[in-house]
Amino acid sequence: MKNSTISVSPIYFNVAEYCLFGIILGVVVGIILYFLFVNNKHNTVAGFLFGGKNMSIISVSLALTASHLTSITLLGVPVEIYLRGTQYWASALSLIFVTFLTAVIYLPVFHRLQLSSSFEYLEIRFSTHTRTVAAVLFVVSKLMLLPIVPYVPILAFRLVTNNLASRITAVICVACSTLVAVGGLRAIISIGIVTTFLAIAGTALPSGLALLPMGFERMWEISSHGSRLVFYDPDPELAHHTSFFVVTLALSTNWLWKVALSQSSIQKLLAVPTINKARICLVISCVGIIFMKMLSCFLGLVIYAWFASCDPLLTGQIKKYEQLVPHFLNSLTTMFPGICGIFIISIFSATTGCIASIINSISGVVFEEFIRPWMPQSTNEQACCKIMKCLCITVGVYSACVVWLAQELDRLQHVASGVTGVTAGTLLGLFTLGIVFSRANCSGALSGCLLSLLLCGWLLIGAENALATGALTYQGKPLVTTGCGKANFTHILVNVTTVIANAPQIPTKPLQSLFRISFTYCPFAGAVAVLLIGVPMSYLTGKSKVDSMNPDVFCPLTQSFLHKLSDRSATSSIELRPPTTQDVYMALDEALKHLKDVIER
Repeated sequence: MKNSTISVSPIYFNVAEYCLFGIILGVVVGIILYFLFVNNKHNTVAGFLFGGKNMSIISVSLALTASHLTSITLLGVPVEIYLRGTQYWASALSLIFVTFLTAVIYLPVFHRLQLSSSFEYLEIRFSTHTRTVAAVLFVVSKLMLLPIVPYVPILAFRLVTNNLASRITAVICVACSTLVAVGGLRAIISIGIVTTFLAIAGTALPSGLALLPMGFERMWEISSHGSRLVFYDPDPELAHHTSFFVVTLALSTNWLWKVALSQSSIQKLLAVPTINKARICLVISCVGIIFMKMLSCFLGLVIYAWFASCDPLLTGQIKKYEQLVPHFLNSLTTMFPGICGIFIISIFSATTGCIASIINSISGVVFEEFIRPWMPQSTNEQACCKIMKCLCITVGVYSACVVWLAQELDRLQHVASGVTGVTAGTLLGLFTLGIVFSRANCSGALSGCLLSLLLCGWLLIGAENALATGALTYQGKPLVTTGCGKANFTHILVNVTTVIANAPQIPTKPLQSLFRISFTYCPFAGAVAVLLIGVPMSYLTGKSKVDSMNPDVFCPLTQSFLHKLSDRSATSSIELRPPTTQDVYMALDEALKHLKDVIER
């Protein structure tokens, strides 16, 4: 039952926080001006997209790490830990697996081909139609996702300022991102370096300071009694979206698309000169992302220990759980002034870098796929680069307008996330079909892509309807309000222990329909559907002409398999070919020589 008498007044930035925010904003503006007017020597398409392909390992590694430090990582992961426990830690295992697959299977292909757009691969491997369909899916999903990225920071800013100011801040964030995107990949990487260090400070500092009044041992004990320490949950229920298999298997599909095949990741991996350096960047970024995920998980445990006996949503202090982390920082600010400002500044920086990377990748794909084919061959690189910068500004203006005008961003966020998951799984399956399966052809690729979209769309619409009717719910751990008003953490532990011991067990529902499958399985289902349909359809419609293809379109494992087959076929053809007339004459000649030698003896 909600208690409307318990409330927390919004706390505004103090002078020091405004100064720090101004410094960070000044750094962003300085980077923009530097790459727009001073370091603009890479004024070509390759320079704009790949930064001259001579970037350092450390800068690219930090930029790859920053590209995954979105507001979801900083705000969403702690909430997931607070509600459902620490099973999300297993995402570290999926990241290690994804990094290995990227380095061994996908990266060698794109590093050998050196393509400006990743979708150009699909034309080389399959056909122009396959390339166009995939590019359209990518652009549509990213345009839907782009206005949602500043949405979570808007929720955060509402706790430190009013609604209008929060929207103004979001628009400023989009404007800075647009100008960073105009500066090209080098500007994005520079912002990524700043973002990485700010994200570490904004996540680690609140966790450490919140432990001072309770201590690590007490926090761990409270989390244990609250059933938040979950290290292995083998729940086979497909509607359970935080079980071990969901976190490792389903999330691997999403990560594999983001790390190995998305346009923004490929641009950064091709910005270093050699494939060995690109693999080093992958490993370093993997360690960095895992470190940030673990910090976010730890912050979630700290927040749970802080509110274990007085849940803010049940007491009416917040309206939705997306506001949980800002509310926690708001409470922590009374003890440690300025900590809320540091965290929100880190969110601002992370959002700026993420939006800039998306805008840059969208403009690159739109130009390469839909504009450049219609341009005269004589168009110079400087003109092409100016067109791409104009595209960046256009996409940025679109995002700012949606952020400013949209009233139901919450609903739009849910739909955009579902569409992004559907397209991610389908595109991953499409690229994997071409890179791994040498016998796959255009008919198999297009049919697999189409049926995968239909299957995932059907699952997505059914799940939305199940959520609306209440047939599908995402249940979490028990939450209590019996300790509200008590600041002693000993009382919190007693209250939590008593309530958890007496709490009824949450009933588990049997799987009654496919619509109850967790949304996290959607990309996995889409990728598997492309492969299960594309491979048999390729054999039914005729094998692809492997002999006439560039061998670089296949991964090293597939190439070695094809070489073994070619060597075996060449050997068998020599051994089993029928004798020619010349062979017969030569054999007779040898026999007569042998007979002559016998007679002479």
